[in-house]
Amino acid sequence: MQIKGTLIAIGGNEAKSLRHKPVHAQDTVQSFMTSGILRRIVSEVKNPNAFIEVITTASSIPEEVGVRYQRAFRKLGFPNVRLMHPTSHEHVDKPECLARIATAGAVLFSGGDQFKLTSVFRESAFASLLHQRYVNDEFVIAGTSAGAMAMTDLMLYPGADPLKPDVLLYPGLSLIHNAIIDTHFLVRGRFRRLAIAVANHPTHIGIGLEEDTGILVRKGSSVEVIGSGLVTIIDGRSLDDPNKTVERARHEIFIENLLVHILRDGNNFTLKDKKLT
Repeated sequence: MQIKGTLIAIGGNEAKSLRHKPVHAQDTVQSFMTSGILRRIVSEVKNPNAFIEVITTASSIPEEVGVRYQRAFRKLGFPNVRLMHPTSHEHVDKPECLARIATAGAVLFSGGDQFKLTSVFRESAFASLLHQRYVNDEFVIAGTSAGAMAMTDLMLYPGADPLKPDVLLYPGLSLIHNAIIDTHFLVRGRFRRLAIAVANHPTHIGIGLEEDTGILVRKGSSVEVIGSGLVTIIDGRSLDDPNKTVERARHEIFIENLLVHILRDGNNFTLKDKKLT
């Protein structure tokens, strides 16, 4: 079965203004103006009359973040943007919420706390409908920062300490299988924790997304790198002894034969066989 939908996972801070923004900006209110990645989301929506549903469940300031996205998409010539701020299973499974997703052209999960997303959406009728539309329709599911990290079947815990050898992983929304996504990858020094996660789960490929950078996934496997930064791919299939290469002492991490790729805008790879194309 061929998946018809498109996934767009973004490393955070895709929102750019004409003014210089600090390199280590936090996930708060941004000025969006001319984001190439947001424009790419718009270009992937096949029906110009359909709505983009912005879901701000992960954010601590959902109303503010939602309004900023509406303004940003409006400046890109796409005014059909609605906001959803669900906080519970009961909320997301209401008929009116499901009806909106059933007719939407895209959804965008904002940044914040990925654990909030999985707590609200996992094993819900909403998530089931999201998967159905992703598989059967030309439907776009985008996520930035926490929204990107929650897309995979294994998800890094929010705020996981990159210096600790035990990196906690939890079930995600399972839109992307056999992968672990980390975001804000360069500015927050997250190579170590993603490498440990992959060493402990070598069947899963690690995908480190820099800010204003993302991956666009078609047919469930074909990946295109988009945005202004780099994507780091960590492949643990060649580890000699994957269950023992991560030592238990705080600073004694030893991982041998870890394969790493650095990709930029326009590069491609496949999730299924983990090959660059």
